[in-house]
Amino acid sequence: MTPKVIVVTGTNRGIGLALATELSQRGDIVLATVRSKAKVIGTPLAALPNVKFVEMEADDFGSIDNAAAEIEGLAPEGIDELWNNLGVLNVGYGASVTSVRSVNPGDMASEYKINVIAPSYLTSKLLPLLEKRQTRKIIFMSSIVASVEFSKEHAQFMTEMEVPYSYSTTKTALNMAAWYFHNQLNSAGFTIVPIHPGVVLTDMNNSRGQISAEDSATGMLGIVDALSAADDFLLRSYDGSIIPW
Repeated sequence: MTPKVIVVTGTNRGIGLALATELSQRGDIVLATVRSKAKVIGTPLAALPNVKFVEMEADDFGSIDNAAAEIEGLAPEGIDELWNNLGVLNVGYGASVTSVRSVNPGDMASEYKINVIAPSYLTSKLLPLLEKRQTRKIIFMSSIVASVEFSKEHAQFMTEMEVPYSYSTTKTALNMAAWYFHNQLNSAGFTIVPIHPGVVLTDMNNSRGQISAEDSATGMLGIVDALSAADDFLLRSYDGSIIPW
């Protein structure tokens, strides 16, 4: 079987590293974005076979342009999948970031730039490469806290967990961006998948994680592998469940 060529953003650690590891181990070619190639040296990521590194700063659109050009140079015959994994939670938990009485415009703007604009822009730049292959899958890393229905049904939980409103709103916006990609590209054979990775034990979630990055990656890959352009556009979870909008 011909290996797939798959772009994964934000692979230094956490879910991105777990995705790159599993894809590499099953024989796919991984084009992994990192903030610094020099800092990859000597890490578990550097030891993976079939992985090529591309430097990209998500808050720098010029860097995204350069990354897209480098990806084209590494994969001139096209890419099969794009995993928009990279994201940020700029601020910690607590009342100062969860209360609508203390909106920080700088933090919110930074999170929107990285969590919504950057993946949308990179995806747009890579569409010509995705169109060279038949797989044509684009994955947007969403979150269950992006769901208005979930948040309404679990309002007390959301308050007790002190979920930052800025992060939730960026993921809600990302879901809508994913819908527009689906609406305009599905007829051309594209499969667009917003997905909740679970509450993963990563630096972002600190001690709030419930599953490992490896279990999250395995679950998501199984779901994405089984989907095609004929499937409904839904917000899916790593465990196979459907999350209401």
